[in-house]
Amino acid sequence: MLGLNFSPKLIALIFILFQCNCEENDGIFQTDIGDQMTIGLSDKGYKSVQLRCGSGSMLIELKTEEDFDGVIYTRGSFYDKNSPCFLDPATSKRRSFSIKFPLDQCNTQKKDEIYSNTLVLQHDKELIMPGDAAFHLECDYSKPRDVTVNANLQNEKSVVSRITLTDADPAFKKNRDQRSTVENLSGTVILTPEFLKGRVSAIM
Repeated sequence: MLGLNFSPKLIALIFILFQCNCEENDGIFQTDIGDQMTIGLSDKGYKSVQLRCGSGSMLIELKTEEDFDGVIYTRGSFYDKNSPCFLDPATSKRRSFSIKFPLDQCNTQKKDEIYSNTLVLQHDKELIMPGDAAFHLECDYSKPRDVTVNANLQNEKSVVSRITLTDADPAFKKNRDQRSTVENLSGTVILTPEFLKGRVSAIM
């Protein structure tokens, strides 16, 4: 026999494929695996996610509960695997990670003066599985700063930063629930599982 080593996640995926009630037509399965398994929202695997909205960039600092050897990337950057949009810790397992990218890179979306992106925390290097997490990030530069002391500062903008826990599955279509969102009227905001307890449970 060949000495093949399969990861537990791959074994679970194979099991699901064999368990699904698929009708075969000319050797082709008609049921999509996506109908059998959903990723969902996950508040596990990370200790904190911090977003800092700079004048022209996003800086994300992420801490995991355990040593992490998966991949971290902005949505749409998985196949390119190019820095700064994709991070692979390789053999150096760590619990603290930092990603910084300009607002015009890494598939960042712009609507008026709001820049948004989604960061994915994927534990397996190849497959998105239940338990993986994703965070929708927003830097909102549209609000004027409330300044009345100095007339020269009235045109400055106040940066609103937001993080929303979302689904790691790129096919996820449901509107984001604001109960899974944390925001700050400054350029820095932090999301933790403790903050979301009692809020996310209602939408999972």
